[in-house]
Amino acid sequence: MWNPDSDLTRSFGDFQPLFGYIDLHFYQQPGLYTDPSFIQLSFISTACMLFFVLLFLWWMCKLLDNIYEDSLFSYENVSIVFKLGLTLIVAGTAYTYTDGLLLSKALEALTVSNAQISLSDLSYVDTLIGGIVLLLISWALKIAVHAVEENNKTI
Repeated sequence: MWNPDSDLTRSFGDFQPLFGYIDLHFYQQPGLYTDPSFIQLSFISTACMLFFVLLFLWWMCKLLDNIYEDSLFSYENVSIVFKLGLTLIVAGTAYTYTDGLLLSKALEALTVSNAQISLSDLSYVDTLIGGIVLLLISWALKIAVHAVEENNKTI
């Protein structure tokens, strides 16, 4: 990544970044793919995606284990759902935003005749809203767990 002319870099082949919503294949490798800022942005996007997937799967596994062993209504599950929401807000939004930046930079490198490409990239809003919904669910679950615990104490 940092040394594009090294033997290690050449062993990986041509640099072909992934884009979220479209497959974009250039007939010749554009100069954009050798731009250090684009390569760094691609690395950051991939790292954010891996971080998001690993954290999300980790928290989901813990949540499903807790539901299987106890039930949904426990204080530990409240914190797990809250952490899922934070993971979605921070890591998920960072990934979708950097992926959108990559896509917009790649579309700028295109030469299109007889058409105009415009991209309004607001896909990161989905993960932001999803995270906020999970935070609201954790808040509601906390109230429900408190009610269940209070009900168990009175019985």
